[in-house]
Amino acid sequence: MDDLTLIQHLHSAERPPSLVTAEAARRRLVAEATGRRRHRRIASLPRPNRTTTLIAAATACILAGGTWTAYRGESPPLVEARPSPLGPLVDQNGPASTFLLAAADAKTRRLSNGRLWYVHRVVGESAVVSSTRHHGVHYTVQITKDTYDLSAKSAKEFGPLRGEKSPSTGLSWDDPHVGIRPATPADGRAWKADHQPGASRLGLKSPDVEHAPFRQEGAELDFGAATARRLPTDPSKLRAWLLDYATRPDHKALRDPDLYLFQNAPALLADRAVSDRVRIATYRMLARLRNAKTINAEDAAGQRGQGVAMRQTTRDYGTIEWQLLIDPATGRLTASQAIVVTHGPKNAGMRPGTRQYFEIVKAADWTNAPRDSLLPKWILDPTQRP
Repeated sequence: MDDLTLIQHLHSAERPPSLVTAEAARRRLVAEATGRRRHRRIASLPRPNRTTTLIAAATACILAGGTWTAYRGESPPLVEARPSPLGPLVDQNGPASTFLLAAADAKTRRLSNGRLWYVHRVVGESAVVSSTRHHGVHYTVQITKDTYDLSAKSAKEFGPLRGEKSPSTGLSWDDPHVGIRPATPADGRAWKADHQPGASRLGLKSPDVEHAPFRQEGAELDFGAATARRLPTDPSKLRAWLLDYATRPDHKALRDPDLYLFQNAPALLADRAVSDRVRIATYRMLARLRNAKTINAEDAAGQRGQGVAMRQTTRDYGTIEWQLLIDPATGRLTASQAIVVTHGPKNAGMRPGTRQYFEIVKAADWTNAPRDSLLPKWILDPTQRP
């Protein structure tokens, strides 16, 4: 045997790259080719502790306790979605899948369209507070506010706003009033004994609509109106596109793609101005997620409903059950909430069953009503500031 043959026998064959490595390389190439994402979630204002970067133009005005935000930026063009080895769409046959497919069918029977997409939500969160009058007494309260979004399919359809130098695709604003209420009857007695202090006296801030503390991985779905109009209406392609978008900023594969989709994709059911065909695809995509279960639950307004849930366990917040309440007759998302199952260090003191974060969807509809009839007067006329 010659020397070269002997050396060849002493070395094992080089292993091909894993599917995860190959997928990560593909995503890096896609990210470099399309550029980083350039637009934030339209209903949000930037927060210092977020890792994503706001590059698209946004205008924010703070008007005596009321805020509004116009948005006009756009994301890079859609990339052709390809099936991903990190999270293929697979068939599920459990009760949660059946329920979500029924919601998709109900939405199919009630297709709608319009010039403007109008959303009204009540968002809230719970907090454990110390009594202002009695040392050592603690109780739990819920802080709430009303938020609104009005968006069009294009800046031309939305029209100019007073004082705006460039056209906007939509507007979001908050009601200036921040409400507070005790979480349980026992908390109510403690709050009453504390002379019913308001949020400011208790040192509480306005509730956050994005639940940022729970965002463990993946980008928020902050693409612009033009991209939203072109989202895939096929469930498999929509899943692949969303998972690809989630990993563009850091090119890291998601540890739990199904949990990411359960937490983030519902934004397409109410928040975003997408076509009803995309909402149907979203339901059908969610119907194939693993570890989802059906529930009967009560929302923060006391209304009981049906829905689906998935649990998330983290070191900081213990186990949280994410719940989506859906009207199966209309295919309409009515509420979402994060329920404490077991608390962690950062939500210590919250009893099991507490709604740490919640949203009630009061309205999410296409409309052809005049734009200005849907906007508060203080946005259209600064002299009527609240």
